[in-house]
Amino acid sequence: MRLRACKGESFNMKSALRLIIPAAALFVGVAGAEAVTFDNVVITAPPLSTGATYAAIGNTISFFTPSALVGDPVAPLRSGLLSIQYDAHIGADPGAFSSITNDTVGVVLGSGQIDFSEDIFEIDGLGNEIGGPIGHIGGSYTVASSTPWDETGSFSRAAKNIRAKKVYLLSAVDTHALDLAAIGIINQHFESVPEPASFAVLGLGIVAVLKRRKK
Repeated sequence: MRLRACKGESFNMKSALRLIIPAAALFVGVAGAEAVTFDNVVITAPPLSTGATYAAIGNTISFFTPSALVGDPVAPLRSGLLSIQYDAHIGADPGAFSSITNDTVGVVLGSGQIDFSEDIFEIDGLGNEIGGPIGHIGGSYTVASSTPWDETGSFSRAAKNIRAKKVYLLSAVDTHALDLAAIGIINQHFESVPEPASFAVLGLGIVAVLKRRKK
């Protein structure tokens, strides 16, 4: 297969790859600089939030909730809320958040049930929410649900700065059997996509390589 370049210069597929690969490498190098930061973390609604901690690595933030349980082991507490809110940012990287995956590790027994709901908002540089939610995930988990409970959702638009607001409602109302609803670990992972400017960088890289070859 032969391709024709500008001003009638012809070259084969290997030559084309020699042009594209350096530009693609430039693009990957820029995207690889991705640095996600998390801040303004708030874990509320005691007693379920008591002792809760979190840790962040890369695009993932994990929450550890040792007191998030209701039911027979903690009677008479038969229901309770666990609320988590935080902000996430992709600094100077050309990428933007596009989707979120939530993995919840817990256990339910008997009449135990956990209802989960999360909304994602875009925020500006001052931490103000821009319009309504750009993403939503949720689910209801019972003894019939396999753990970890996984939910994934895409955003209506990509955003560099987002706020996550998640709520868990735990209940175990039956008092005539062993009933329990508990959460131990919550993992949230974000996927990102290049912004249009990133593709412009790729295009400029190809143009630069073409000019170099013509010389």
